[in-house]
Amino acid sequence: MKKATFECKVITPMFMFGGDGGSVELRPSEFKGMMRFWWRAVKAEDDIKKLREEEAKLFGGTGEGEGRSRVRIRVTPNIPDNSWIGKYQPLPHSETKRFQFSCIREGLEFSVVISARRKIEFYKNIFIPSCILGGFGKRSRRGFGAIEILELNQKINLHYIRNLLASIDGEKFSIENSKLVNKSPGKGNYPWIREIEIGRKGYHNMKDILKKIGNASHKFRDPSLGNAKPRMASPIYVSVIKDGDVYKPIVVTLNSWFPSSYPKWDFEKQNKFRKEILYG
Repeated sequence: MKKATFECKVITPMFMFGGDGGSVELRPSEFKGMMRFWWRAVKAEDDIKKLREEEAKLFGGTGEGEGRSRVRIRVTPNIPDNSWIGKYQPLPHSETKRFQFSCIREGLEFSVVISARRKIEFYKNIFIPSCILGGFGKRSRRGFGAIEILELNQKINLHYIRNLLASIDGEKFSIENSKLVNKSPGKGNYPWIREIEIGRKGYHNMKDILKKIGNASHKFRDPSLGNAKPRMASPIYVSVIKDGDVYKPIVVTLNSWFPSSYPKWDFEKQNKFRKEILYG
């Protein structure tokens, strides 16, 4: 069994819970799930059957003949007690909804060990962009649950991200007009990556960037940005990266696919939301 170890740090509060839905926990299944999610998003495959078959070969599956997972993940907090558990407001922009959820505090350092019999470099190449492009846990598409890999020693920019994605699925992305663009967009009805952008403005305070994201989400609220009933996750994924001591938003525009019964949506509000985060 080959192994790769990453030392990581939580940079925005993480709402990640155990099987009971209430106990705060660093769950290995969440990290593996995000690796699967971003692998699918990079692939932008037209043939969904082919996508699922390839995914099962890499990560395992529950279907007939798919077998157990090919990769294992262990996550260990580097603090022995529970001092890394706190509370935070999931709607930081709201003056009326001041409730808080239990969370994993920003600043927690933890180790992630990835084990696989084969293709360990491949799994490493999936794990790194998974940590850059998205957060973990609830409200991860609105800036929460962001982490950084401490040993990267690499400025996170579009050139670096393009190279990471190229190691997963060739030269599919190019940098155009200060954004990373998918040159070979698929036609599959699922959330694959269309564009990736990094915000121009930096924030010296973690609370400020979360409040900015929350305000924009409230201002441009629309089914095009996700919906509660029926449940649909937002196709605009907003996470947070660090550039030295500065927090910056990173926005991934995923393919928007809504069922025919979905409420009427307005893509103009989706565009305004994205621009508010990136340039506001």
